[in-house]
Amino acid sequence: MIQPYLIALDLDGTLLTKDKTIDQKTLKYLRKLSQNHYIVIATGRPYRAFIKFYEQLGLKTPMVAYNGAYVTHPHDAHFSPISFAFPKEVVSSIYHTVGPHIIENIMCETNHEIWLIHEEDNLASFFWHDNMSIIYGDITQTLTKNPMTLILKSKERNEKNDQIIIDAVRQHPGLNIRFWGDSVYSEVYYSHISKGSALLNLLDYYHIPKERFIAFGDAENDLEMLMYAPLSVAMVNGVDHVKNVAKFISTYDNNHQGIVDMLKNKFKLR
Repeated sequence: MIQPYLIALDLDGTLLTKDKTIDQKTLKYLRKLSQNHYIVIATGRPYRAFIKFYEQLGLKTPMVAYNGAYVTHPHDAHFSPISFAFPKEVVSSIYHTVGPHIIENIMCETNHEIWLIHEEDNLASFFWHDNMSIIYGDITQTLTKNPMTLILKSKERNEKNDQIIIDAVRQHPGLNIRFWGDSVYSEVYYSHISKGSALLNLLDYYHIPKERFIAFGDAENDLEMLMYAPLSVAMVNGVDHVKNVAKFISTYDNNHQGIVDMLKNKFKLR
């Protein structure tokens, strides 16, 4: 009898190639593997921005979006969605504390609305604005709901500006911030909410012991799930911090079937 594993896959930089597609060999292998194991996509994207990849893989598992702040199951009406949001007053407070001389733009969203100070092409390409209600303007005046994301764009990245943002965020209990590498973007999040915490709940949901938990990731927002998974893999194209945390490093990157190679040859899932 096959003992099922829970296999968690980050999306960008892990499952997707540089062209933002799933390699055909990877797609075919994972579709077959999902017949006996639970494959879960865990990403910082909203669910609407990765539902097509979920469907391409033919998955019937929950979807972990917004780095664990939203978990839903398209195929189980009895699954209670998990949702965490930031009080809109907190968003206004952070913006007032830091100020527009440091923060160029803010993006907040629910599953149906997006709030931006002004139009932002880079964020639009990542968060898929199609079929969403988009509200532009002073976020302290326009934000009418508690959002599930809070993304900041700095005018300039430097140690002083970063520290001002960090201090403003950490004034609010339970909140923390991660910067997107060396870019001008950063993301506010709840310290107790992560891909890792969401996936631990899914282990209970499927009654799978932790020793059959495999996780693949490449970036800072994957750290918790890699720390929680006994069989954790950092992609060879990933950041150094992630590689230091993971138990294994993939032989090949996301453009060369790195996931398939590890699952077949390291974990013997054929």
